Amino acid sequence: MPECIIIGGGVIGMMTARALHLSGMEVLLLERGPLGGESSWAGGGIISPLYPWRYQDSVNRLAQHSKMLYPDLVSCLHDESGVDCELINSGLLVVDRYDRELALNWSKLWSENVQSLTDRQGLLSVEPALAKEIEQALWMPDVMQVRNPNIIKALRGSFDRLNIAYREHASVQDIVVHSGRVKGVCVGDEELGADRVIVAGGAWSAGLIDAVRHIDVEPVKGQMIMFKGEPDLVKRIVLSDGHYIIPRRDGRVLAGSTLEKTGFDKTTSEVAQKILREIAVSLVPVLASLPVERQWAGLRPGTENGVPYVCAIDDVEGLYLHAGHYRNGIVLGPASVQLMTELVLGKETFCDASPYKVAALH
Repeated sequence: MPECIIIGGGVIGMMTARALHLSGMEVLLLERGPLGGESSWAGGGIISPLYPWRYQDSVNRLAQHSKMLYPDLVSCLHDESGVDCELINSGLLVVDRYDRELALNWSKLWSENVQSLTDRQGLLSVEPALAKEIEQALWMPDVMQVRNPNIIKALRGSFDRLNIAYREHASVQDIVVHSGRVKGVCVGDEELGADRVIVAGGAWSAGLIDAVRHIDVEPVKGQMIMFKGEPDLVKRIVLSDGHYIIPRRDGRVLAGSTLEKTGFDKTTSEVAQKILREIAVSLVPVLASLPVERQWAGLRPGTENGVPYVCAIDDVEGLYLHAGHYRNGIVLGPASVQLMTELVLGKETFCDASPYKVAALH
């Protein structure tokens, strides 16, 4: 019998299972579909919240810590799996016409490098492909990115190398609780025992845990498109009014993303593709000549205030919740996983854990 069952095989669940395994705990990860088959592979992989100055300190605290952890994490994953997660420093240009003072004050508070570019020549020195209408921007040169599907491949390879137990297409119907203590989970007609259960089911987490405690995680659809281009055609991540352009190492360029509250519907639309393409071309006109190679949608696990749940469920001994990272699963993942691992192991946490508790979010 495993010591801990993790429900959910996205990047949060997989990183959590790996961290607990490395700590010496016997774990079993259960995923309702293929590993990493939902929102984890579908995002942009920017290792910074979009407009971090608009977030609470609790989100920025995890984001800052994750940024420090990423180089070692991707190096270890490469050693374990042979997969390059494509961690690169692209930098981020924010070309919105507002937030300047807020962003600069935030940069001083968090010791982040944020530069105000107010002349066209300065902008072109950072990103030569920018549209001529863009005359000012905030430049964050230290923002990194990873390639989401590669993270999933690397984690899967790590699981196989480290012999971490997992089951795909294993949908959990119920969490077994007796006398206020978790006893395991039900998968179909099978009951799997464990003294600890972590719900890391992304947008599906509320359906798993609501019988015990109500949480406000809900699916928020995001559609994205991918242009096929040549390397270095676009060099920097560009952000405007919530939409972004992300250049990959191989020349592909992602453009996203919509925000749609349509339940668990993951269909894409021609209207969304048209809008995303028009916005992308308005920011970087050279994209107009490139074909759209692919369009897809993912379901982000949204919370009301953007703060994830990383906590024990007080009403049920041995039950934990690790979900609700919204657009920031990749951003917050390593730090969030460290915090969850410390909670499960009963260790002193690297930061104050109270902002991430269920009770603290309502």
